[in-house]
Amino acid sequence: MSRSSMSDRGQTDPLAALVAVSALVAGIGLYGLYLSDTLPGTTDRTTETTALDRIADDLESDGVVRAHDGDLADGVETGSLPHGRNVYVRLTIVADGHETVVGTAVFGTDGTSNPTAIDEEELDGPPEEAGVAERSVAVATAPGDVRRGTLLVGVWNG
Repeated sequence: MSRSSMSDRGQTDPLAALVAVSALVAGIGLYGLYLSDTLPGTTDRTTETTALDRIADDLESDGVVRAHDGDLADGVETGSLPHGRNVYVRLTIVADGHETVVGTAVFGTDGTSNPTAIDEEELDGPPEEAGVAERSVAVATAPGDVRRGTLLVGVWNG
């Protein structure tokens, strides 16, 4: 055997190596895209949906929202509010066939509960441009009286 034939053993063509590495990188990239769509916590969530989940967690205690004083601002933590956005929160129940508001709160872009900083008139709900999300919750209107209610959150730019 000649010496040159011994040195060619175990080597591959550079083009074939480049194609193999490219295929491996493309496969890993596609797998990553698949995982980002299927794993929990990686979905496209809106600001209002995230705010609704966080505010509901703040207000709920043992799975029930307490609506004794009607002011929800005391139960919402500033960290639960989207930064730089106005937030409107409303808690309603159905009593005697009518929807009744049992609590509201309005937060400014700095996270403070100050509805006059948003608008001179009291808001009856979020403005039209607000993104709105709502969910059913259990509401304790009095000790031992739990009713089905709705927690609504509206989020808009300041």
